[in-house]
Formats: sequence, C-alpha cells, structure tokens
Amino acid sequence: MMKLFLLVLTAITLFGRGYEAPDNRTQAIKLIKKIHFDYKKTWLNGCDYSYDLGSCMDKTMVDTASCSVQEQNQTVKWIQVVPDSFYGRNRECMNEEVCVSKYTGKNYKGKRCCRQSDAEYRKMEADLFNFIPVVSAIADKRKDQIFMKVDKAEYVVGKVKMNERAIEPPDNLKGDIARVYLYMNQRYGLELSLEEKEDYYYWHKLDSVDKRECAIAKTIMKIQGSTNRWIQEGCR
Repeated sequence: MMKLFLLVLTAITLFGRGYEAPDNRTQAIKLIKKIHFDYKKTWLNGCDYSYDLGSCMDKTMVDTASCSVQEQNQTVKWIQVVPDSFYGRNRECMNEEVCVSKYTGKNYKGKRCCRQSDAEYRKMEADLFNFIPVVSAIADKRKDQIFMKVDKAEYVVGKVKMNERAIEPPDNLKGDIARVYLYMNQRYGLELSLEEKEDYYYWHKLDSVDKRECAIAKTIMKIQGSTNRWIQEGCR
C-alpha cells in the first residue's frame, strides 16, 4: 500500500512541483512516464498496461486482451517518434570526427560526440514531445524506421504495419505522430522533404487532436517551455 501511495502522490504532485525540462534522454524517459501515469495505454495500439509496483515503475504488464495485439508477454517500452538517426543525420558531430577522446586522444563522431558537443542535439534527444509508450513487440522491431506510409508490410503488430523502412500507425493515431514530426520541423528545423511535409499534414488533418493528446501536451509545454502549435491549435 505504501508503494501505491507513493506512486499516486508522485502523479498528483507532478504538475505543482516546478519540474524542469530534462537534460538528456534518460531524464526525459523518467519524466514522460510520470506525465503518462494517469493514462496507461500504449500509444499506437491502445493496449491497457499497468505498473509493477515492486519495480519503481520500470516494469510494466500489458493486457493484450484489451487490444488487437496477438503477441503475448508484452511490456511497455518508450521510443522516439522521430529517431535519432533521422534528426541527427545531417549534424556535423554525427558525420565528422569533431570530438577528441580524453582517454586515447583520438577523434570520434556519432551520438556520444553529439551529446558532448552539440547543445541543439541534446535538446532534440531529450524533447518530451518525441516520446511515446509502445508494446515491446514494436520497440524490438524498430531500428531506424521513420513513421510514414507502408506500401508492403513485412510484419504487423496489432494495427501497426512495419517494414525495414517505415512504420505506419492506424488512421486514428496518424495525427498524433504527424504533429510530432511537424513540431520537430518547426522547432529544430528538422529536414523534411516537400512530400514528407504534405504526408504529415494530411495525417494531421485526418486525425484531429483528442483530449488525451491535448492534456499531455499542455503538461509538456508547461515543463519544457516549448509550444507544439499543431496540438495547441486543436486544443482550443
């Protein structure tokens, strides 16, 4: 009972304690779990899940009977809607050996270099808008795919189609995904082709903002100080 009380108290007091924006991906995941505490549904398939109170919210149990997912023994994992391979692909620290190891003196590049040398990359990596909970069957198959239309699915998890290039959510969640890409484009200058922008804008119009998305976004905006206008306009 004490553990349950502490978790409920955390959820209740989250919004009144002046939480600061996370500085890194690990902090972001810890905080986004608390923001989603009252909802406990996976974002793409709508599966109910519960926290194992004995593991400090790190372990979850998914009720696959509540959704269309056939895979059993599912847990919840937090993924980035826009993967780091996509938002980091054209950054100097990802492509050029601009960092120097203090141990070996050798130059290096990649994620570790970006975390060390690129403040904008660190902001993108920790942006709360970019994290969603999904069943482990999706997270385990997710590599560097972006969310876009899948013409030929190689595997399907519930209502989510996937192949080696892309992930396509069901129609009623396409807007949620699109508004993250459009936000990342607006805030960080995420490079999107004209076709990609048109596709995401179509998804945005196809699936309007719902109460859950609006409530979570309002909390994120208060903590992070950034505005996702694509969601905010739908909340009015």
